[in-house]
Amino acid sequence: MTHKILFKLLVISLLFFVGCSEDERLVRNPSPEEPSDITIKEGINLVGKLMDGNNPVVGAVVSDGYSTVITDAEGIYQLKADKLAKFVFVSIPADYAIPLENGLPKIYQELGTDRTKVLRKDFALKKQAIVNKFQLLALADVQIGQSVELNWLRQTEVPLIRDYVKTMKSESPVYGISLGDLVWDNMTYFTEYANEMKRLEIPLFQVIGNHDHDRTVIGNDSRAAYQFESNFGPTYYSYNIGDCHFIVLDNVNYNGHSDYSAHITQNQLDWLKEDLRHVSKDKLIILGTHIYTSRRDRPNLGTSNKEELYKLLEGYKVRILTGHLHNNRMTTINQNIEENNLGSVMGAFWNYLCNDGSPRGYAVYEIEGNKIKNWYYKGTDQTKDYQIKIYKPGQAVTESRKDGIIVNVFAWHTDWTVKVYENGVYKTTLTENLRFEMDRDAYDAYFGDDKPAHRPSAEPEAYNDHMFYYKPTVTKGVTIKVEAIDSNGNKYTESVIL
Repeated sequence: MTHKILFKLLVISLLFFVGCSEDERLVRNPSPEEPSDITIKEGINLVGKLMDGNNPVVGAVVSDGYSTVITDAEGIYQLKADKLAKFVFVSIPADYAIPLENGLPKIYQELGTDRTKVLRKDFALKKQAIVNKFQLLALADVQIGQSVELNWLRQTEVPLIRDYVKTMKSESPVYGISLGDLVWDNMTYFTEYANEMKRLEIPLFQVIGNHDHDRTVIGNDSRAAYQFESNFGPTYYSYNIGDCHFIVLDNVNYNGHSDYSAHITQNQLDWLKEDLRHVSKDKLIILGTHIYTSRRDRPNLGTSNKEELYKLLEGYKVRILTGHLHNNRMTTINQNIEENNLGSVMGAFWNYLCNDGSPRGYAVYEIEGNKIKNWYYKGTDQTKDYQIKIYKPGQAVTESRKDGIIVNVFAWHTDWTVKVYENGVYKTTLTENLRFEMDRDAYDAYFGDDKPAHRPSAEPEAYNDHMFYYKPTVTKGVTIKVEAIDSNGNKYTESVIL
C-alpha cells in the first residue's frame, strides 16, 4: 500500500472521529492505540460517567427505562440498553440539585436505535444539601391549543401562579409537577408551553396526557408520544427530593384521539419494580400520572391494572397525584395510599370554572422529611382560604332540594368535618355528600352578570360528590355560615345572608 493511500485513510479516520460528539463516540476496550477511561464489560452497549466537577457521583440509579444500575466508586454506569429504549436517565439523588436546561428539568439523554455500538452518555450533577423541607406545586391540565388560550395563560394564569410561587419561596424551596395535557392536541404548542412554565422559575417535571399525543398517529402509542418526548424526554422516570421519591408514569394507552384507555404498560411496571429496589420503605412516594387510578365515587373506573400498581407500592406511604377530569376528587385507596385527583389550571376548557364548581387552580403540598404536613387546593385568582362555595336556595338546582342551600367544598374528603351555623348558632354537621349535576343555574350564580357564554361541553357536570344540602330553619334574614375542617386541621369558612 502506498504512502499516499495510507495518508488518505488516516485523514478520513480523523475526520470521522472529530465529527462525532464526545458522548456518541464508539467506546472500545482499552488498547495501546486508543486508551479509554472505562473498561467495558461483556455484553454492554451503554456506558457513562456521572460527575460533580472532578468528583464522581457514587450510588446514583441510572436506567434506560427497562433495567437499572447504580454508579460505582468512579461514577461509572454500564447498561445493556434494551432495543426499544429511547433514553437513558438518572434518578437524581436527594443530595444533588435537579439539573435544568432552558429552565426545565433535564435528567435524561436520548439514545439512537443502533445497539451494535457502545454509546457513551455522561451526566454532570451538582452536589447540594438535602432539602428536608420543601413545597410542591401540582398543576393539572394546563391544556393550551390555540392563540387565545396561550394568551390567557401568558397574560393571566402564569403571572398569578408566579406571584404566588414567590410567596411560597419565602417559606421553603418550591418544586413542581405538571400532570399531563400540557397542550390540547396541538403539538407545536409544546414550545410555547415550556416557555411559559419556565417563567415560574422552579424545577417543573412533566407528565404525558392523552392530549399530549399526536392525534395524526393512529394505533401506535409509542410513535404518538414522539413529540412529547422530543420536548420533555421520557414518559416515565423517577427522581428524589429530600426524603421523597418521585415517580412519573404514563398510563395513557393511546390508539387515537377518541380511542384511548387508562393502562400502565408491563414494561413500566417491570421498570418500577426495578426502580423501587433502590428505594427504602421509609421514603414517601409521590407518584404522578395523568388519568386517575381510582375514584371514590365510581370504584369500577380508573386505571385498568391499578391493583398491580398498588401491589408494587406495598409497604410505602404513597400519594398519587392525577388530573384528566378537570375537577377535585380525593380517594383513600388503602391505609398507605391516597390519591388526589386535582382540578385544572384551564378550568373547564378555559371558562374560569372547573366542571365540579371548583375555581380553576392547582394544589400545593407542604412536605417535611417523609411526610406531607399540609396540602390545599388553591384557586388561581383566589386566596388559599377560599375552599367553599355556598349557593342560595334555587341557585344550584332547579328541581330537587331547591328549598335549601347547596354547599360545594372543593377539596373535600371523607375525613373532613363540615358544620353549619345560623346566626352564629351551631345547627348540624353535614355528612351526606351529594352526587348530582350542577346545572346552568349554578354556573350563572357563580359568575353573576360577568358570566361567559355557555359552552355545554365545558360546564359543570355530573358526578360531583363533594356537595352538601342544608335546609335552613329560617328562610329570610339569617346568616348561614359553613365551616369545613380538613384532616390537617385547617379551618375554612364561608357565609351567605338569606
